[in-house]
Amino acid sequence: MRDDQLQSFRIAASNGMAFTALGQGLKLFVHMAAIVLLSRLLGPSNFGIFAMLSPILALATILRDAGVNGAILQRSTVSYEELSTLFWLHVSWGCVLAVILGLSAPFIALFYAEPRLIPLVIASTFIVVAGSLSLQHMALLNRDLRFRALAFIDAGSLALGYVVGTITALLTGSYWALVAAAGTTTVTVVVSSWAVCRWRPGWPSTPNNVSDILRVGGNITLSGLFDFLIRSVDNVLIGRARGPFELGLYDRAYRIVLLPLVFVSAPMDRLVLPLLVRMRNEQERYRKIYRLAVQAPLLAILPSMVTIMAIPEPVCLLLLGPEWKQAAPLLGWLSLAGALQLVTSSLGALLISQERARELTLLNAFSFVFACAAYAIGLPYGAWGVAACYAVSEVIRAPLAVYWTTRRGWVRPSDIAEAVLPFVAAGVSAFAAISLLKHQLPGAPVTLIGLSAFISYAITLALLACTRSGRQCLNEASDVAERFRTFLWSPDGGGWLRRQVSRR
Repeated sequence: MRDDQLQSFRIAASNGMAFTALGQGLKLFVHMAAIVLLSRLLGPSNFGIFAMLSPILALATILRDAGVNGAILQRSTVSYEELSTLFWLHVSWGCVLAVILGLSAPFIALFYAEPRLIPLVIASTFIVVAGSLSLQHMALLNRDLRFRALAFIDAGSLALGYVVGTITALLTGSYWALVAAAGTTTVTVVVSSWAVCRWRPGWPSTPNNVSDILRVGGNITLSGLFDFLIRSVDNVLIGRARGPFELGLYDRAYRIVLLPLVFVSAPMDRLVLPLLVRMRNEQERYRKIYRLAVQAPLLAILPSMVTIMAIPEPVCLLLLGPEWKQAAPLLGWLSLAGALQLVTSSLGALLISQERARELTLLNAFSFVFACAAYAIGLPYGAWGVAACYAVSEVIRAPLAVYWTTRRGWVRPSDIAEAVLPFVAAGVSAFAAISLLKHQLPGAPVTLIGLSAFISYAITLALLACTRSGRQCLNEASDVAERFRTFLWSPDGGGWLRRQVSRR
């Protein structure tokens, strides 16, 4: 890579990190605000009904997408004819899946013994069809490193979806508010991606290379199916065995702790994968990019996870209200699982960038077996048992997954250990400190949460400053913050906020 190309690439990568951080920060804020508000407007049973539908809708989405984003990103070149053919294939396949889903509605309702699911499933078919219209556009924006556009599409669509969902909840007080939120988010992504990405599909053709893209996408889809099963089988088992109330408790705890990881891991993969692909012939830069991909989510989220682990009940009461108090133990256990998944969530991008998609499928199949064993052991004890056993299984699985993925290639187990161990030490230290603090403030939950979060982040920053890899992480975070500041308010008058003020 020439010096001018490298400089341009560094700027694009740095800007990408800044805008990805901005977008995911906005998404996380919107998501948590919606949890606080909607949990008070809709009780556990309403969320339990929608949680019965969520795995089915997620499965349809995975099958519809067919790994197209990762397959397109992995290729050095992709033609207009190939993109057009893929567009029409995905739209047609989305329509077929929607028909299958609609016809399956009575059987899904029969499985859960819940007739209210029939109209919900039929209504969700619209989401499946609409989502297929934006696949190529989002993949092209990702391929072209247009992270600013992707960040605002992600955050804006989620915000608009939750606004519509909240209004619907105020008007109806029912689970239809959650369907309205999901549908609005999907439509907003379609409209925004078509407006930002100028590519338009032509007539389909049959270029030979489409088969290669579909083959790679098939491997990515299969690995995604295993990941889906890990995140869905627990909901299905709890919903069928324990009913909507207990499923509602589990679903809310899961969405507070583990769903934000999706907001981090998916955009991080979107950012990191094209960078790793471009750097896969430059060993040291490849390692540096991947190390940052591991450390960035840990720096942003791990202190919060540790806070929830140490004081789950005050956090539960603050976010959800007294009606949800029984979800507190679930929050604690799922936070432990989430902390470990902050490390393992980037393994997929590592394998895809090295053209090891088949190994990613094997890894996710292994993880699925681990998770199912945990669910089976914990289910007799209810949602609490499922959460606890799943967390314990992640303690065993995470180091095995890291070792197996890095047993060959440029990223070694020692690279992961160097990046992660300072965060492990910080997490253990912060947990111990907060556990001592909570006995001193038994009747002040808001003060306890605020002080605990401050202590957790302070300990993390202090221990990172004591190690070489930690200082590198902090320096990169500082660079991203500077990029963000420049974007908003640059000294030369080019910042977005400065431009808005000047116009007034």
